[in-house]
Amino acid sequence: MSTADLSPSISIAVQPEGFDPGVEYQQLRSTNHADGATAMFVGNVRDISSASIGHKAAASVLELEHYPGMAESALTAIARAAADRWPLGRVRVIHRYGPLKAGEEIVFVGVTSPHRQAAFDACAYIMDFLKSRAPFWKKERAAGEMEGNWVEARNSDEDALKKW
Repeated sequence: MSTADLSPSISIAVQPEGFDPGVEYQQLRSTNHADGATAMFVGNVRDISSASIGHKAAASVLELEHYPGMAESALTAIARAAADRWPLGRVRVIHRYGPLKAGEEIVFVGVTSPHRQAAFDACAYIMDFLKSRAPFWKKERAAGEMEGNWVEARNSDEDALKKW
């Protein structure tokens, strides 16, 4: 009698380097023929300051800080909570830190599941919790500005958690 390992493969990276969403997709799919669905989300740095949305003030750099170990642990807990709710095969989360320019990728969430809706829901769940529970501190700077402004938590991010 053999026992199948039904726990998902969870991979977390907190890194300053960029990533290639195509490569991440291939790694989620490679040798994974049990899952028929893959859902992915890629977040990019906006060129509009969150403090002045509606006023279209430009932010050219978003700088993220974190405590090594703490951020990885929080991301793993979020991914594990998703895996406890939905049948997932693989989970990959990448979150970048350091100074990031407008347009650069900042976060990747990819999940596989035997079922499409589970993949969609798990991906959205992980992203919603990353927005408000991942311990990153963000500072926006306009071109030529040295100090910048810390980005405040938004009520809409907390509201997004209520659906889960």
